[in-house]
Amino acid sequence: MNEYSAVYLLTALAVGLPAYILLRRGRLKASPAKGSRLGEFGEFIHLRDVFRVAVMLEEEGLAFYSKLAARSRDGRVQELCARLAEDEAAHRQLFLDLLGHWNPLEVNPLTWPAFLERVKKEGFFADPPAENASEDEMAAYAIRQELKSVEFYQLFEAGFPLAWKRQRLHRLVQEERGHEAKLRAAYPRLK
Repeated sequence: MNEYSAVYLLTALAVGLPAYILLRRGRLKASPAKGSRLGEFGEFIHLRDVFRVAVMLEEEGLAFYSKLAARSRDGRVQELCARLAEDEAAHRQLFLDLLGHWNPLEVNPLTWPAFLERVKKEGFFADPPAENASEDEMAAYAIRQELKSVEFYQLFEAGFPLAWKRQRLHRLVQEERGHEAKLRAAYPRLK
């Protein structure tokens, strides 16, 4: 390496690395677009908070589909639930990976509880059926939760409108709609 290359490399690192770090941190602190419905959930919501909620939603879906698979006596439904649980695990991992791209940021103790409460109030974390619920009651709950997941990801998509996020979230919306359609096909008697 000649001296010009060394100077160029050191200059690039001195300027580029701090800029890169600041930009990445800034993205995770991004707030919802003005006028988006997600902005109504709180003045100081950040992208990392929405990612955390997404992880929680996907964890609940994963646990629920595992339980529904165990409850069903129909092998096709068990297989469907196993695939849906795998999808939920993949969605969860997607958001964990996105969170992991930045330095760990703790939840804001002033804004997180209010945001989480608002998310619950909007029905994104509905109480699952009781342990003695029928398979149909569980399937109806799963369908409702898939619809709520679609709604949540659409809020997310509109709230953080950068193209790469829209495209990825649009794909998630389509997958969640696919889950709903598959559940309806497996349980045609449910309205």
